[in-house]
Amino acid sequence: MADKEYLLGNKARELLKYTNQATKTVAEDISRKDVRQIFQKIAALDDIRDVQKVCSESIAYLDRTHREGFTKALYRCYGEDMRLIAKSIVRDIHAANGKMFQTEYEERLRLLGVVLDECSWLNENIQLVLNDGVISISKSAVWTRKVQDVKNMVLSWKQKDTARAEKLREQARQAELKQQAAMVKAIVRELLKEQEKSRYPAGSPLDIGCDSNRPPTGGSALRTATTSTTPCTSTPMATGTTTTAPTRTASAPL
Repeated sequence: MADKEYLLGNKARELLKYTNQATKTVAEDISRKDVRQIFQKIAALDDIRDVQKVCSESIAYLDRTHREGFTKALYRCYGEDMRLIAKSIVRDIHAANGKMFQTEYEERLRLLGVVLDECSWLNENIQLVLNDGVISISKSAVWTRKVQDVKNMVLSWKQKDTARAEKLREQARQAELKQQAAMVKAIVRELLKEQEKSRYPAGSPLDIGCDSNRPPTGGSALRTATTSTTPCTSTPMATGTTTTAPTRTASAPL
């Protein structure tokens, strides 16, 4: 893992640790000890005005000692999911870093996209518990900053790997086009051969592989080329009685 990935992994682990601490449950009711002490004070009073004073002080004390945090019900509603999201962020960052970029860049980019979605969802949950008064503004600011640190680093990582992946995609497209062109050429050659075979079937005088089209040994190539085994079917130029030209005799000397 590169230095930046080491730093990102540490940031993600810090976020998980803080999330686990921030989602601890608190007691929803006051302790029995506090209630007992209040009752003892009230029982020792005779004047109703003193009773009212003690009750007012007790209410103020309870208000001051109220601790922010997740009750059991709120933990089941928000806290448990927030811990799982933070844990998934660490897991998916580790998984993305484990993918070989040259062969698994698509899966790495997918995992980085998942981490970005998880960071956004965790930020949304922080805002929800802040609105419900479960955490203070100061705690939400610290929590959100830790989430944003992880999100910014993942976003930068994804943008760089996207540019690198586009180069690999282009190389793959060019290789595929070359392969398709070679396949097309091979198909065309086969089609041309089949076309030649259909035009000049085997055994035809025009077939260059036919033995009848080859000149005999020691014979005249011209005579063989002009000799045809097919009988002449041309029509005679004229029909009728055949006449013989008269024989010319030598004349006697004068």
